[in-house]
Amino acid sequence: MSDTKFRFTELSLEKIESNGKRTRYYDNLLSGLILDVGVAGRKSFRVYKKIPGRDTPINVTLGYFPSIALDDARRMAKKVMADIAEGINPNDLKRQFRAASITLKEAFESYIESRDLKPITVRGYQQKIDCYLPDWHNKRLADINQTMILKRQREITSRSPAQADYTMRLMRALFNFAKAEYKSSEGRSLFPENPVGALSEKRSWNNVKRKTRRLRRSQLKPFVDALYEVRNEAAKYRQNSRIAFCDYLEFLTFSGLRRSELLQLPWSQVHLEDRIFILEDTKNGLDVEFPITDRLAEIFSRRKEYKVSDYVFGTNSKKGYLTDPKKTLKHVCQIAGVRITSHDLRRTFTSMAESSGVSGYLLKRLLNHITDKSDVTAGYLILTAEELKEPADKVTETIAKYAGLIEQKPNDQMSEMKSLLASLTKEQKVELMSTLLS
Repeated sequence: MSDTKFRFTELSLEKIESNGKRTRYYDNLLSGLILDVGVAGRKSFRVYKKIPGRDTPINVTLGYFPSIALDDARRMAKKVMADIAEGINPNDLKRQFRAASITLKEAFESYIESRDLKPITVRGYQQKIDCYLPDWHNKRLADINQTMILKRQREITSRSPAQADYTMRLMRALFNFAKAEYKSSEGRSLFPENPVGALSEKRSWNNVKRKTRRLRRSQLKPFVDALYEVRNEAAKYRQNSRIAFCDYLEFLTFSGLRRSELLQLPWSQVHLEDRIFILEDTKNGLDVEFPITDRLAEIFSRRKEYKVSDYVFGTNSKKGYLTDPKKTLKHVCQIAGVRITSHDLRRTFTSMAESSGVSGYLLKRLLNHITDKSDVTAGYLILTAEELKEPADKVTETIAKYAGLIEQKPNDQMSEMKSLLASLTKEQKVELMSTLLS
């Protein structure tokens, strides 16, 4: 059939076949009703009409032929055209209905699919949804209001203020996602309000302070001594996994790296001859080279002797690498008389770097922190592993001294004494002098 404009009949529509490209046919009886035939031959009834005041016609899908009879399609088209004549876009009504019916779980799944998130981040988000919002999974996102947010945040706060803030930040992100994702044909958001904003209005955020716990100088020697003791005992009984955990904890102590980034370090990214190792796809999304200091070289050498998989801190498990050092760390802490987490070792490294006089830019690079985009100077600093070798050596040497692994020279002891005196307050200095003179 060559003519695309004719009076539709059931028989004429049945005879239409695909011509290998998408084609529109127009009904002479009811202007605005069209039959859209796809490449595969699928036939769709649509209304193609302009909204008053707009230049471009809109397409409103009614259904598929022959599932919808021609007479039914004409009746549906007349209702749609009546809305269009009133300036109403029927597609917006459909969008609003879909947006109004989307549940928290559906919005969460769409959010996860639309973001390039690391598995550990997804697991964290899923844990918050499952642990603190299980009864909201099938609740419509549009029905979650400020009162519900405030009440739930208070409930979670009674269990954990930090988890309450984390969960509500996730909820804020989901509503912001919905605001950008679900819009009318004119670009207006179908979720204009974010109910989590009530927490700021009511000043209800817990604003949990960042942890500051770390190993003090006096605790470094007991900790490292306990680490060596546990490792030696494990070697005696051939507990290879515990040896690997001890090596891993020592590596954290002398590198300050993130736990998750180091656990899955493969041997293919370690270049002992060049004295560098590479962490790929780190928290900030970059591949970063780090220098291998003498302390780290000893650990790599020991791990070579116990190599059981493609990972530096490998095991014979299905994954091939260590997963959770908590038990070994708890045992070491009991012997040392300290209480820390693996992340506290990162803070320990940072504080030792500061006391060693390592500059802010170098320290950020050693810790693989993202530099603020507003810092133009940092954007010009490209620090290689070779250039980081000297500051890394300086920090590890400082840690080794306090851990009792290096015998301090008299000059070093004098420098340390001067540093300690300089850190005293005026009152403490007066008290010290009176004690010495008495």
